[in-house]
Amino acid sequence: MERRGPWGVGAPLVVLMVALCCTLAPSPGHAYIYAHYSNRTSMVFEDLPALFGNQLPKDGLMGVLVETRPLNACVPIEPPPTPLAPIAGNLTKFIALIQRYDCNFDVKVLHAQQAGFSAAIVYNVHSDILLNMGFNDESIVQQIEIPSVFTSYTASQLLKAYVIPDRGAYVILRPEFSFPLSYYLIPFTGVVGIIILVMVTVLIIRCVQYRKRMRRNRLSKEQLKKIPVHKFKKGDEYDVCAICLDEYEDGDKLRILPCSHAYHCKCVDPWLTQTKKTCPVCKQRVTRTSPELSESESDGEGGGAVASDEEGGAEIESERTPLLRPSNPGSPSSGSPGAYAATVTAAQCLGPAARSRLAHPGPRRILLPRGGGHG
Repeated sequence: MERRGPWGVGAPLVVLMVALCCTLAPSPGHAYIYAHYSNRTSMVFEDLPALFGNQLPKDGLMGVLVETRPLNACVPIEPPPTPLAPIAGNLTKFIALIQRYDCNFDVKVLHAQQAGFSAAIVYNVHSDILLNMGFNDESIVQQIEIPSVFTSYTASQLLKAYVIPDRGAYVILRPEFSFPLSYYLIPFTGVVGIIILVMVTVLIIRCVQYRKRMRRNRLSKEQLKKIPVHKFKKGDEYDVCAICLDEYEDGDKLRILPCSHAYHCKCVDPWLTQTKKTCPVCKQRVTRTSPELSESESDGEGGGAVASDEEGGAEIESERTPLLRPSNPGSPSSGSPGAYAATVTAAQCLGPAARSRLAHPGPRRILLPRGGGHG
């Protein structure tokens, strides 16, 4: 099964977040009242859309402003007047101007809709604080179709003074579409935090696993000290270091591995402690491993550990088993490097096919010399 890295875990979450942000449509956070009256004079007032009813069109809604009777519109109100002459460029839409308090917002807007108004403007009383108009009755809200906004007390007074008396005046309710960043900031931050936490956790786990794997594949300083060091003398069986390809000189410190290969200490020690705990030439393990280790480790190291002796071997080897042992423990010459025997036997160094031929030798062929008499 393919392993997925930390980016493989976090990438789907990032793509999901981007897709979610792309599907979020901008919502009208504010709206404006553009009032136009005589001599092409205009005023702009800020307002907030209601939380019920239809939204304002993107191009805005234009109509003639009419103050309702009664002002609070808590009871059915009078319909807009029927113009005797064209009003403001043959406008046929009317917008109701309603006073706050005395009843719920949804009731006021419903009465304006029932009277024939195309939109409603509810203004505050003795305050310029703006708010989003809510509702209390679900059945009433389901009947409301016209858009409505909430504006300040100052705006209402100016509209009453300059717009309503002017026969050619009109207003335009235009929304300002904006992305509600503050509304989605908290969930977005939470999702990003979860993604970062998951990625950091996966990275930490991978780093710990990597360090453990490297520690298993490398030789510790304590294990390195168990491998004997020999000072080279002329006449020794070793001649050239297979790592640096330099000939040995008198006094060189050689590290004798269990497979009987020798190297300069300065050459082989970094290999054993930083790369792999195997012989650079024959790839035999330097340490003796217990059979309980996993097959993956032994396969990754190029062989793994085997029993000390296949024929008489009842000995189980572990990390504490001596790396080198004397060929004859009772011999006084066991202190010299030549008295140490390799922990890897010849049969172990050979491949499976060679060991099979040694165990089951086939028929031998005898070659006779040519010549002589013919019988």
